Amino acid sequence: MSLAENVQKSAARAAVAARSDVAFAIVAALGLGAALTWTQTTDVWTTGAFGDTDDAMRMVQVRDLLAGQGWFDMAQHRLAPPEGSFMHWSRVVDVPLVALIKFFGLVLAPAQAEAAARLAFPLLMLAGLYMAVTHVARLFGDRATQIAAVGLAFATGPFLAQFVPGRIDHHAPQIVLLMLASGGVLAALDPGRSKAMWTAAACMALSLAISLENLPFLAVLCAVPVIMWTWRGETHGRSLHVLGLGLLVALPLCFVATVGPQRWMNVACDAYSAAHLVAGLVGAATLMALGMLNARLTSFGSRLAAALVAGALPLLALKLAAPACLGDPFVGLDPLVRSIWLDHVAEVRKLADLAASQPNAATTIGAPLALALCAAVASAVRATGVQRARLLALTALIAVGLAMTFWGVRVFSSVAPLAAVGAAAAVVDVSRRLIAAGPSRNAITVALCLPFAPIAYAIALPSEPAPDGPSHTAACLRPSALRPLDGAPTGLVLAPIDEGAHILAFTRHSVVAAPYHRNNVGNRSSVDTFLAAPEDARKIALASGANYLVACTQMKPMEIMARRAPEGLAAALIAHHIPDWLEPLDSKASPNTMYRIRR
Repeated sequence: MSLAENVQKSAARAAVAARSDVAFAIVAALGLGAALTWTQTTDVWTTGAFGDTDDAMRMVQVRDLLAGQGWFDMAQHRLAPPEGSFMHWSRVVDVPLVALIKFFGLVLAPAQAEAAARLAFPLLMLAGLYMAVTHVARLFGDRATQIAAVGLAFATGPFLAQFVPGRIDHHAPQIVLLMLASGGVLAALDPGRSKAMWTAAACMALSLAISLENLPFLAVLCAVPVIMWTWRGETHGRSLHVLGLGLLVALPLCFVATVGPQRWMNVACDAYSAAHLVAGLVGAATLMALGMLNARLTSFGSRLAAALVAGALPLLALKLAAPACLGDPFVGLDPLVRSIWLDHVAEVRKLADLAASQPNAATTIGAPLALALCAAVASAVRATGVQRARLLALTALIAVGLAMTFWGVRVFSSVAPLAAVGAAAAVVDVSRRLIAAGPSRNAITVALCLPFAPIAYAIALPSEPAPDGPSHTAACLRPSALRPLDGAPTGLVLAPIDEGAHILAFTRHSVVAAPYHRNNVGNRSSVDTFLAAPEDARKIALASGANYLVACTQMKPMEIMARRAPEGLAAALIAHHIPDWLEPLDSKASPNTMYRIRR
């Protein structure tokens, strides 16, 4: 056997061993995550509980689709009937859920098939996330970097948030799509791998079709090849052409697949709409144009001017099509509803506000991201060529994610896997410079990973009380607290905003209010009812058309409204002063109480 053949076989064996080690790390992370969340798994399986209002509403939407509601009909007809409330979601995430329910339904009863689907979906998403993390980490190092990235992604605790058992909302697919799109763009920074832009374009378009939450990251990913082309010139023209062409195909395809023809001309700032399609197509066309003009724009100055024009055109198109979409997507939300409901939603809190009330929680989120950002910058300074470009691009993504946490801490779950990759690359590089191969180096690697691991901060720092005091809202949303309401004749229920989605999920009733910003009128009716003096509240409740009023005095929103209006209905119900126009029903739905509204 020749020397070349021996070398080739050795390389093949090493590659197989590397894949095995990485696969083992993924399986171990999944297994440990399943063990840590086993209580939640059994809760979903035995009771059908929903841990989040969006999970409850998603399942209501899936059930409606299975029952025959139209693909393009995203209205929740039991929310604020008779018109219903058109959701800012799409059916993309419903597809795998329906497929899983149908699959498990072959051997399980409907309720068990639904529970099995709710458990399988986040687990599959988490496996996809770990594989996407290793895919991106492979661009920055060998198997040690990939394993460290999986470990840091696990130590970020994604399974504790967007991948927890029963979590079926769109955030997990969005995180996976962001990682895949990032991997495509970063790979294509090597001019010989420009075809990776096809994957990036497809993932970007599908991400937009699901929701707009990845939009700032996608803007960075589109800017990266433009900047590289501006700096390096002709060698990166092919990547621009492929990305532009891919978006020109994928953006309209995802649009027509998820937006009904009757809404093609509608403009919405909180969901993929005609305004975003126009801006996206303009941007895609400019990317193609830059690629086609590549040979003519030979100087740095000419490429810079062209790049600036290319960046301005999509923004100009969006401003012309829908100027409001350049601002706050919740700009139309009623201010009173915002102050009672949205301002108290944990995931939309700003990092600075969190730091003021819960500094340890803010440190757990902000410190690992800031350190990962510094590590990526340091690695970029040491690197050269394509690796430096990739590290700078990764730095930009982490920086945007960190900045966005000051708008809403929910973004942490999206940027954390990217930060894990940047931190892993730096840690492995430093550990190899410190010590030779062996167990000692592995120990050094683990030790160096700790400052980048949010779980380490969560363990080391003392827990803090919630700024509004302890919340018992979860007890009000348990299946046992809501299913007994189904014993009353089907009707329209007026309840605090946060109960709406769960009432839809566990009963046949319709609701006036639910935690969705498009339902402005219904949500304002709910808030006004509970804030008003009891006699005035009766008029508002009757005007809403509600048959029943449901209240759980333990809910945090009830306490917030009672503090806001000490003489209001919420305060009266908490004090057990029941006005005579409310007739208590023996629904056995403790701690909820159901009242018939006397007319």
